[in-house]
Amino acid sequence: GDNVVTHTRNLVGTARYVRTTETVLECLTQGVPAGSIMIVDDSGGTLTAPVLEKFAGVLCAGGTTRSHLAILTREYNIPCLMNVRLSGIKDGERIEIEYSARAKVAEDYEAGRDVSARVWRLHQG
Repeated sequence: GDNVVTHTRNLVGTARYVRTTETVLECLTQGVPAGSIMIVDDSGGTLTAPVLEKFAGVLCAGGTTRSHLAILTREYNIPCLMNVRLSGIKDGERIEIEYSARAKVAEDYEAGRDVSARVWRLHQG
């Protein structure tokens, strides 16, 4: 994915898919466990705004580093990758995100450069 801001280190946490208003309400009423990494399908800044700051990190399948969600995560200093291509990651799995990767800037988009950060699924145990 496209890293929004380069952080000093990668982040290990638990994948948590947030796709519906019901999930957002659940996060509001029941809380968000520490170390949860929000995964959203699209640049859902409006959907996720009420719970965004409760998450340790964000992965978004759409958008760019200039999308509304990217701007919000930058403001809250929450590590975020946009335009992420995930395969096989299930809700509740431990993952590591390469938030230490170089942030993607406008010139990279204009030149068509791929500077993707990586996501790893960690073995449970």
